[in-house]
Amino acid sequence: MTGKVRYGVIGLGWFGEKHCEALAGIPNVELYALCTRTEQRLKALGKQFGVERLYTDYHAMLADPGLEAVSVVTMWDQHTAPTLAALAAGKHVFLEKPMASTLKDCRAIVKAANATRSFFMVGHICRFNPRYAAAKQAIAE
Repeated sequence: MTGKVRYGVIGLGWFGEKHCEALAGIPNVELYALCTRTEQRLKALGKQFGVERLYTDYHAMLADPGLEAVSVVTMWDQHTAPTLAALAAGKHVFLEKPMASTLKDCRAIVKAANATRSFFMVGHICRFNPRYAAAKQAIAE
């Protein structure tokens, strides 16, 4: 055990790369695995971030017992399947917004998250921005 959370990123578009940058800078995180369907992009980001576990199929990545947590950063209309698979595999999940493209899929994700002991968070990061908090306070007043 390294004492670090072994973390994977599913989806390596522009925002997936930003997740990799952020995760690589956190002392208690090991950027452990990457997944995207485009092999050239996968190899390039694997080299850039020093990640050896590279996957074009998220099911194969999620089968790795060493992987503890994932960010799902696919296109928003493709969030549901990898999120449900990650939760079923017992991984902790950070899901980029929006959760899914339909209310039915959102409900399925919430149900799966509630049925597991894993942590689950949707990436509504603006709520942590002081400007948004100040705007909320001004509206409330």
